[in-house]
Amino acid sequence: MTERPKVTCRETSWLVSDARDRPLLESEKEALAEHIAGCSLCQGASEQFAVLFRQVGVYFKGDAPDSDEDAPDSDEDAPDSDK
Repeated sequence: MTERPKVTCRETSWLVSDARDRPLLESEKEALAEHIAGCSLCQGASEQFAVLFRQVGVYFKGDAPDSDEDAPDSDEDAPDSDK
C-alpha cells in the first residue's frame, strides 16, 4: 500500500479554496479529508470557509440566505450612522 503524502495546514486551506474552482483529484480529496479529520484548527477553518463561500454565493447571485445563521444577531453588529 502506498502512503499518501500528508498535507500541511497551509496546503489544506489552498485545497479547500481550489475545490471552489475545480474538481479535486481523488488523492487531494483523501489527503484533505484525512488532514481535516485530525486537525481541529483546520476543522474550524473549513467551517469558516463554508460560511464565507455561502455568503459570497449569495452576494453574487443576489439571493437571500437560506437561514439566519449567517445574519448578524442584532442591530448592534451594524455600523451606527448616528454617531
